[in-house]
Amino acid sequence: MLGFPIRMKNPSAPEAADLPLWKKALFSLLATVLFFTLLEAGLAVAGIGTRPALEDPFLGFASSASLFVEGTDADGQPVLTTAAGKRGFFNVQQFRRDKPPGTYRVFCLGGSTTYGRPYSDATSFCGWLRELLSAADPKRDWEVVNAGGISYASYRVARVMDELAGYEPDLFVVYTGHNEFLEERTYGNLRDLPGVVKSVVGVLARTRIWAAASALYDRVRTGTPSAGRSRQEPASILPGEVRAKLDHSIGPDLYERDDALRDGILEHYRFSLRRMVRAARAAGAEVLLVTPASNLKDCSPFKSQHTDELDDSQRVQSQELLAAARQQMREARWGEARESLDEALAFDARFAELYYRRGEALLAVGLYDEAEAAFTGARDEDVCPLRALSPMTAAVAEVARAADAPVVDFVGLVAGRTRSEHGHGIAGEELFLDHVHPTIEGHRLLAVALLEALIERGTVRPRAAWGERAIAEVAARVEGAIEPELHARALANLALTLDWAGKAEESRRLALRALESGEEDPTILMIAARHLAADGKSDEALELFRRAMRANPNNPVIQSQLGMLLTGRRELEAAAAHFFLASILWVDNDAYQKQLASVMTQRGRYAVALRCLLEARRLSPGDPNLETRISALRERLGGETPALGTPVISATRYASGYPRTIAQTQTDATGREVVDGIWTEWFDGGRLKRFVDYSNGVPDGVSVTWDENGEVLDRRQVRHGEGR
Repeated sequence: MLGFPIRMKNPSAPEAADLPLWKKALFSLLATVLFFTLLEAGLAVAGIGTRPALEDPFLGFASSASLFVEGTDADGQPVLTTAAGKRGFFNVQQFRRDKPPGTYRVFCLGGSTTYGRPYSDATSFCGWLRELLSAADPKRDWEVVNAGGISYASYRVARVMDELAGYEPDLFVVYTGHNEFLEERTYGNLRDLPGVVKSVVGVLARTRIWAAASALYDRVRTGTPSAGRSRQEPASILPGEVRAKLDHSIGPDLYERDDALRDGILEHYRFSLRRMVRAARAAGAEVLLVTPASNLKDCSPFKSQHTDELDDSQRVQSQELLAAARQQMREARWGEARESLDEALAFDARFAELYYRRGEALLAVGLYDEAEAAFTGARDEDVCPLRALSPMTAAVAEVARAADAPVVDFVGLVAGRTRSEHGHGIAGEELFLDHVHPTIEGHRLLAVALLEALIERGTVRPRAAWGERAIAEVAARVEGAIEPELHARALANLALTLDWAGKAEESRRLALRALESGEEDPTILMIAARHLAADGKSDEALELFRRAMRANPNNPVIQSQLGMLLTGRRELEAAAAHFFLASILWVDNDAYQKQLASVMTQRGRYAVALRCLLEARRLSPGDPNLETRISALRERLGGETPALGTPVISATRYASGYPRTIAQTQTDATGREVVDGIWTEWFDGGRLKRFVDYSNGVPDGVSVTWDENGEVLDRRQVRHGEGR
């Protein structure tokens, strides 16, 4: 018998070669589908899971610490509480790990607006919604958790939702869009892929086969599990928490126009919205999207950049026309201002401030529709876009419509309220504290709209007596719990942030509003003083700085700011004393050493100034401007540098612990520690009492004495040991 099988031909079965081409293709397709179906089932039996639903193909993250950690409450019940490491970004929230029967659990997601900045959860739209739900439908147990993260963009919000999906949610409220441009990231060629390709990849990415293949690929390539990167090109890998570009710059200076990056960010935003809708539904929860609204009327662009194609002469011409328009507006010559702005926009159509000033001119003469278009253009051409752009508002509506998900049009709500009260629909300071953060009333407006949406869907069944009066009762309760000093302090902190970002007009408005509270809060007093000084009200600013110093004498920022005001008033000895104190209160801040060096240079005390700059260089090496200043001082000293060791600070203190005397000292040739540089004396509580220049242990320069009200009692030149 032959040792190999013999295949007998079946005369009734056609040969494969005899089959029509379409049947061959169909058989091949069915065989392929069957193979992968069996493989998918086999992987399921083997315990291989799918990747997280709709893992982000645009980027990965370096870490994934949970927002909530498990513990027990006072009754010993298991609860989930905001993790300690997350509390710099999130409100502290707590809820039962196992949702009690009959409870409807709502998670509010988003950035700092959801958080409730500059306040907190209690006056956020989440806090308002919590109170309104309980009052409107008391027969049901409502649980509203504020999961808004400060500076969180949509892709980080989506990651938070991945975690929250495991906590038995019933509803996600998503308000996101203002933080999309905060973090540095790239997209490479991913954004250039055809939409159909990305859609197919999106479907495949949800299979166990994809998960297993991805894990194997990453182990071969890197020796580590996959972090969710695109197979076309590695995505940006972001840290576990936000590192905004603004945190590493002086204002918006790092931002430059990049239309390709902008397009990638907009596409990523749409993807994140779709991802969140699908993730919510996969968890058996509803999702309610909110269009992100912003301040158009009372927020100028953060950074304007001329149209790329302009030459230098055109840039100069654009700036001259803008300057002319601003002067014409100050004189209420609105028509001339519009002509100047239109002339500039004809060739510099991407300079955001031109649109903003045009909006102001149009608003002043009642051309509201044109003004709104101009203000919108200013926002959309802002090179530092910290407000959701028009395409992002449209994206929320598009995603909601495609997914048949409810949406609350907060943009429309704000416009409607503004129109009913002011005759135009251009959002401004009436409902926004700054560029994006609503007033407490703005948060209430949104919360009421969210409640109405839930009533319309049948989720909430309001009691018979529910209406405007009941809402007013809730408002009285919420607003009555606000502590005035916390309210004022929040405004002052917001004013500081805006001032740092170069938004002087907006910062001034908030600072003066905070000052009206009458609170002797050092931050409120300091920021208001800065704006009064900028307005040329030096005496009023000085009094506020002194009040701020009394409220917190150990605050180096206040001491430094006061020093700058005194420098401008040419009170150089007092300025030097306050810079000196600031440098001691914050010993590793090179800025205070530079400020002290500057004022000592103005006083002709070059050796002391040089010593300060050398200390600044030690604290922050590599600054080329600092090296230039050091070289200039060496030249003034005749090219010979005196023996300058690191200065030692000698101080005596009052019983209160506040410094009584502070001096720079050096060790002389005999080994004695002697005063060399600045010697200062202070009243208990922080007011300056005396300043004396010293050289090698003896007074040498100027001696000034003040009373407790800051008035000069005595000023003289001292030499050879006089005056102490």
